[in-house]
Amino acid sequence: MGIWLAIILLTYVLILVMSYVTITYLNENKEQSCTIINQAFYNAFNVLCFSILTVLIFVELPHITVDTQTTSYLILASKFLSILTLGCSIYVISRKIRDKKS
Repeated sequence: MGIWLAIILLTYVLILVMSYVTITYLNENKEQSCTIINQAFYNAFNVLCFSILTVLIFVELPHITVDTQTTSYLILASKFLSILTLGCSIYVISRKIRDKKS
């Protein structure tokens, strides 16, 4: 039951972050919104790659025993971390751009 709860939470946070991406895209002008969204997705992709690489290293190391359920939880956690990075990056970058305008 725990994995289903994690997937539901991940889906909920993904919907919230993607709606924030859409609001940012619609409220800013085209050039600034494309810059904000591209940089935020770049940050989230880097975090996702690093965290999945870390999970793969944990799985392959002989000294650390990781079963399939723990691996699935770690992959879900890495995706969750990536989505949170996306939301935080969009918020911080759009704040910086708004502060530069003022």
